Amino acid sequence: MWARLTAWREPVEYDDMTATAKRIEQEIRELPLEDMLVLHDQLVTSIHEKEEAQKLDPAFREEIQRRVKEIDSGKAEGVEALQALKEM
Repeated sequence: MWARLTAWREPVEYDDMTATAKRIEQEIRELPLEDMLVLHDQLVTSIHEKEEAQKLDPAFREEIQRRVKEIDSGKAEGVEALQALKEM
């Protein structure tokens, strides 16, 4: 199940999460924002490394790769996560 970041919304409860995942989620919610953002970045990276992620819609994967290339080449400019959240 995929979730998306939506600014200032109520947390979504997923009934299919294991007790361990629910405990970890609660611990993450208690972290300072900077730690949460670093952890988020690391989790997103690790998701794309998983074999299951290879089954994502090819158009979605291509769009992600295109955007990363644009940022890496300087054609597009990224926005810091905290700034993006403030602008939402």
